[in-house]
Amino acid sequence: MEHMGIISLVPPVLAIVLAIWTKRVYFSLFVGIVVGILIYTGSVGATLIEVTETMVGNIADDWNARVMLFTVLLGGLLGIMYSSGGSQAFGRWASKVLTTRKSSLIGTWVFGILIFFDDYFNTLTVGSVMRNITDRFQVSREKLAYIIDSTAAPICIVIPISTWIAYVMSLYIAEFERLEVEIEPFGLFLQTIPYNFYALAAIIMVFYLAVSNLEFGPMARAEKRSLETGELFDPATKDEIPGQDITNLEISDKGSLWDLVVPIVVLIGATIIGILYTGGFFEAGISFVDAVGDADAATALVYGTLVANIVGIVMYVSRKVLPLKDCMENFITGIKAMVPALAILVLAWSIGDVAGMVGTGAFVAEVVSEALPFWIIPFAIFIASAFMAFSTGTSWGTFAIMMPIGVPVAIAVGIDPAMCIAAVLGGAIFGDHSSPISDTTVLSSTGAGCNHMDHVNTQLPYAIVAAVVAALGYILAAVMDTAIIPLIVVLVLVFVVFYILHARGEKVVEKS
Repeated sequence: MEHMGIISLVPPVLAIVLAIWTKRVYFSLFVGIVVGILIYTGSVGATLIEVTETMVGNIADDWNARVMLFTVLLGGLLGIMYSSGGSQAFGRWASKVLTTRKSSLIGTWVFGILIFFDDYFNTLTVGSVMRNITDRFQVSREKLAYIIDSTAAPICIVIPISTWIAYVMSLYIAEFERLEVEIEPFGLFLQTIPYNFYALAAIIMVFYLAVSNLEFGPMARAEKRSLETGELFDPATKDEIPGQDITNLEISDKGSLWDLVVPIVVLIGATIIGILYTGGFFEAGISFVDAVGDADAATALVYGTLVANIVGIVMYVSRKVLPLKDCMENFITGIKAMVPALAILVLAWSIGDVAGMVGTGAFVAEVVSEALPFWIIPFAIFIASAFMAFSTGTSWGTFAIMMPIGVPVAIAVGIDPAMCIAAVLGGAIFGDHSSPISDTTVLSSTGAGCNHMDHVNTQLPYAIVAAVVAALGYILAAVMDTAIIPLIVVLVLVFVVFYILHARGEKVVEKS
């Protein structure tokens, strides 16, 4: 793998630092892209051409185009669902069940856990459904975005029937075949689950915070602002919140709970059928697990949102909840609300390509592959994967780069391969979860209706706590050669660290 040495870190690190410093994510990503391509080409003229070609190429990429189409169609669906009055009816119903601020947070966490089959679908759906409910209890949009983000990718990587699993298995199967080592691929994945300390810690952390009200740092300040002033967003950045156009729509007074529930059930059902269809389940000899693993998730999501839009429009027009003219206008308004998210997605994908040009991943991989004592190898793999994913904004790309390192090292040193594979997965999830240039981070901000950099800045300290504790867990796991005791230690330590930081920080007085 070729790289340009330490200079290969400049483009993604520059973009991340600028984004955090200026809170202008579009500008920061574009600067990172231009600087990276200038380093790669060494020519101003070639840079101008390559910047254009890189962004156009990402828009034209088949997978990316389907993700963008899904985002557009879901925006349109949110527009017609919101204007139907279904969300408001659901809020009235949910207020009888979710009667406290705490229960609204737990409800959001449970919903995030239940939508385990795809992270893109999770981020946008959970946010759009739960936003009105958490708003009622003055939960900051930053807190909602954190809950969404912490139950999207983390749950997908520990549930063995998500759209991620076939890709992950294909990467390590290739390595074991090259090393001529026989394994049972699905069984090996199951063994990685208790070793995936970061993903499990991130999921459990949300529950901790929902039931205990432990907060610290920027998130504590955001929650205090929301509770004391009623400002769900930072007043300084509230004009840069994706999806706000939808909330300005005129709402029908004829809507019922079913006007929200039916389109969402259809959306989930059609997406699941789409997953099975694209995975070949309806062909002879293809099992359910194999079909989910081989599915084209992006295509399935497009199928699901398209069917849900058709059902929603027919349902609203036929019942005279909304006239066809309003449905079409609100559908377009919903699409417009997704434009900021689409712009960030294209820029994030583009800077990922730039990181590949200059060899960011290859450089980090080379550094971690130096001789290390056995007990620190899973720790080092986790840290390298985390840094790589944070710098590039992609967990899947990090999987592809780090798996050919993690598996051979584990076999050569005699460490449980499941431990090293889990270290790759967990580190990549943390980096992707925390990075301002990650597509899932962008979509979490969009789903929650939260300024993107406000989400990044408030979430990062919490994610770092889980990552530090998880990293220590890998040292303990390597020494003990087991997952269960280190996992228990990790989960306990997360709570202890949060309690200490909360006690030393700004207090948030919860309202019921």
